[in-house]
Amino acid sequence: MKQDNSLTDDIKKKLIEQLSKNDVDAGEVLTLSTKLSKLDKESVRFTVDADHVSRLGLELVSKKETALSEIIKNSYDADADTVDVDFHTDGNRSWLEIIDNGSGMSREELVDGFMRISTSLKKNEEYSRKYGRKRAGKKGIGRFATQRLGLILTIFTKREIDESCLKVEIDWKDFESEKELIAISNKILEATDTPFQQRGFKSGTLLIISELRDNWTESQIKRAYRYASGLLLPFPVSKINSSESEHKDPGFSAVIRRVMDGNEINVVDSHDMFLKHALAEVEGWIDEEGQGFWRVKSNYLKYDSGTKNYMTKTLSQYMEKDQQSIEQITVSKVSNVKFKAYYFNPKGIAHIPKLLSSTVYENLRESGGVRLYRNGFRVLPYGEKFDDWLRLDWHTKSRTILPPVGNQNFFGVVEINPDTKGDFEEVASREGLLETDSFNALREFVSSSILSAIVDFSYALGQSKVFSGEKDYVKKDRATLKDALEELAESIEQLESTPESEDTKAPSNGSLFDEKATLPSEGGSEGSRVVSNELIENIVKQTKYLIDKTEMYRILAGLGLSMAEFTHEVKFSILKVSDNLSKLREKVQSNEFCSEVEQVFSAIENLRSYTSFFEASFQSLTDKEGELIDLRRFVNEFIEALADTKHEDELVNISLELKGLDFISHKAHRANFDSVLVNLYSNAKKAIYRAGVAGKIQIELEETEDTVEMTFSDNGCGVEEENKSKIFDEFFTTNTQVYSASENQQMLGMGLGLTIVREIVEGLGGEIDLIVPKEGYSTSFLVTLPKADEKDIEGDF
Repeated sequence: MKQDNSLTDDIKKKLIEQLSKNDVDAGEVLTLSTKLSKLDKESVRFTVDADHVSRLGLELVSKKETALSEIIKNSYDADADTVDVDFHTDGNRSWLEIIDNGSGMSREELVDGFMRISTSLKKNEEYSRKYGRKRAGKKGIGRFATQRLGLILTIFTKREIDESCLKVEIDWKDFESEKELIAISNKILEATDTPFQQRGFKSGTLLIISELRDNWTESQIKRAYRYASGLLLPFPVSKINSSESEHKDPGFSAVIRRVMDGNEINVVDSHDMFLKHALAEVEGWIDEEGQGFWRVKSNYLKYDSGTKNYMTKTLSQYMEKDQQSIEQITVSKVSNVKFKAYYFNPKGIAHIPKLLSSTVYENLRESGGVRLYRNGFRVLPYGEKFDDWLRLDWHTKSRTILPPVGNQNFFGVVEINPDTKGDFEEVASREGLLETDSFNALREFVSSSILSAIVDFSYALGQSKVFSGEKDYVKKDRATLKDALEELAESIEQLESTPESEDTKAPSNGSLFDEKATLPSEGGSEGSRVVSNELIENIVKQTKYLIDKTEMYRILAGLGLSMAEFTHEVKFSILKVSDNLSKLREKVQSNEFCSEVEQVFSAIENLRSYTSFFEASFQSLTDKEGELIDLRRFVNEFIEALADTKHEDELVNISLELKGLDFISHKAHRANFDSVLVNLYSNAKKAIYRAGVAGKIQIELEETEDTVEMTFSDNGCGVEEENKSKIFDEFFTTNTQVYSASENQQMLGMGLGLTIVREIVEGLGGEIDLIVPKEGYSTSFLVTLPKADEKDIEGDF
C-alpha cells in the first residue's frame, strides 16, 4: 500500500512540474494521467493499446484494393468532384499521392474527425454538407486504410476560407504494442506553400503514403477503381456549369496514373473507362451555311460511316439513301451548333466488360440522356431522367426502329455557343427554352441524326432487321428429338424380330453386355456384342420418359416464346395507352379526375418497367456464348422491376444483403438466373399469402473463396416436414386448390417450378438446397454457384 502511495505521489509531482512549464508537453501529461488512473483503487477504465491501430489497418482492411477504394470514398464524402491517384516511382523509392478538391478540414475537424477512432460524424451527418451526397464511407475505416497501404502518412488539408493548409505526419511504426494509444502524438503544422495551388484547387485534401507495403499491378489498380466505381458518374453532368450553383452536384471522377521518373502514364480515367466502352459514338453539326451532317464511329466494330448529310430514320428513307434525288439536310433556322452522344446497349450486346456492366447500366438508368448546354451552362430539364425532349423513348416504345434508342442508351451533349445563330430564349421560369422555330429545328436535327446514325450502325453491325416493316427470314425445318427416338424404337423392333442364333443369345450371368469369344467369320469381328432384352426394355422405358419430358418442356418453351411476343405487344399497347392518356391529361379540367389519370399513367409506366425486365431476359438467349453471371446486378434489376408493379394488397418488402464485393459466376444466359429468381419469388409470394402475413423477402449474396451464394428467404407459411424431401420432385405441389386470398392473389402451381430451378442451377454447375431458415424467416433456399475464375474476370475488364 505504501509503495502505491509513493508511486501516486511521484506521478502527481511530475504532473505538477509538467503543468507548471510554459511549454507544456501534452503527450507527457496524458501519459502520466493514464498511469495515475491505473492506480485508482475505486474505479477501473478502458485503455487502448497502440497496436490496436495496426489491427484496424491490417485486419479490418485485408485487401489493398479495398483500402484504396475506401480512401476514394472519403474524397467523395468530402464533396470533391475530382480525385487524382498517382503511383510514384523514382529509382528505388515509391510512394502514393491521393489529392482531391473537396471541402478540406478545419483543425477541429481534423482532430475530432480524422484523428478520432469511431467518430460519430458520418452517423450524425448522413449526407454531405455541400452537395447532399449520401455518404459512401460509413465505418470510418478510410484513415486506417492508409496504414494498410504504407508505413508513413502525410496529410495536407485546406478549406477555401483558409489562407494556409494544415499538415500532419503519421508514422504508423510508432503504434507499437505495450504503448498507450493516447500517448502517441503527431505534430500538426501550418504550411503556406500549399500543394493545392499547383492544381488550381481552392480547397481539398492530399494524402502522401510512403514506404508502401505492396507493389501494384495494373489489374490490381483497375480492381481498386472498380470497387469504388459505383460512386463515379462517367458523364460530366455539370462540369462546365459547376459555378452555376454551389449546391448542384458536379459529379465525381477519378484519374489514376503511374508517375515514373516524372513521366505520367494514365492507368484509369473514370471518364475514359466508361465512354471508351461505348458501342458507338455519334456526332453531328450544323455549319455556318445551315447544312447538317452526322457521323457514327465504333471502336467495338472498327467502323466509321464517314460524314453523312441525309436522314434515314424510316425504311423508305433508308432504301432511297443511295439515290441522287435524296435531299440534303438543311436547317434554315440554326447554324454553328454541334452535338455528341455515346451509344450503349448493355442489355443486348456484350460490348461492356462484365465487371463494369452493372455500374454502366446503373449510370445509364440514372443519368442517361442527351443534355443541352447553352454558353457553358446546363439547361434543365433537357436530358433529365424522365424528360424525352428528343422523343428517343417514344421511338423505342413505338418500335419505329428495332435497335434500342431510348434516353437510357446514351450519354450525350448538345452545345449552343455564342457563335450559334438562332432564336433560343429561356422561359420565364428559367426551366427550359421557348419552343421557337429555331429550337424545334435543332431538336428535330439532333433526334433525326441520332436515329439515322443508329440505323446505319445497326446494319454495319450485321442486324438483318432494323425497321419493323422489313420482312423476316424464312426459317428452315429441323429434325426433332421425337423423330430420332421413333427411328431408334423402329430399329429395336427389327432387332427383336430377327431370329437369334446360339452366338447372339443373351448372357446368362445377368450383365447387360457380354463379350463373346468367337472365331472370326467372314465379314465378322473377333467379338460380338450382345444386347439383352432387359436393356432394350430400359431403353424403351427411358425413351418414353424422355419423350414425355421433352414434350412438357416444349410446351413450357412455347409458353416462354408466347410470353416474349406478349411482352412485345404489351409494350406497344402501353405506348398507345400512354399517348392517349397524355392527350387526355391536357384536356382534363377537374383536379380530382386529373389525379386519377395521373395514377393510371403511373401504373402504365410501372408495367412498362416490368415488361422491360422480361424482354432483357429473352434477348439474352440470342447470345450463344452467354455472359458472366453477375448476381448483384441481376438481383438489383429484378428487385427494381418488381418495386412498383404490385397491387396495394400485394405489397411484399424485398431486401438485399451483401457479404463481399464480387458475386460473379461462370458464363451462361442470364435468362437461366432470371428464371431461378422468378420461380423462387413466385413460390415465396404464394407462401406469404397462405400465411396471411405482411410479406418480407430477403435475398442475401455472399462471396466465398470458390463460390458465390444466394440465400432466398421468405416469412410465408414454410415447408411442412413431410414435404421437405419432395419439393424438388416433378409435379409435386401444395397449390392444388385455391386458398383464401383476394382474386388477384389466387395462383395455382403446376409443381414444375422448383424442378426446373434445380435443373437450371445444376446446369450452371451449382447446387440448390432447402436450408434451416434464416432468423425471422420461415423458408430459406441456398443457391450455390461456382465463382468465376480471376483470369476470366480480369479478361473481361
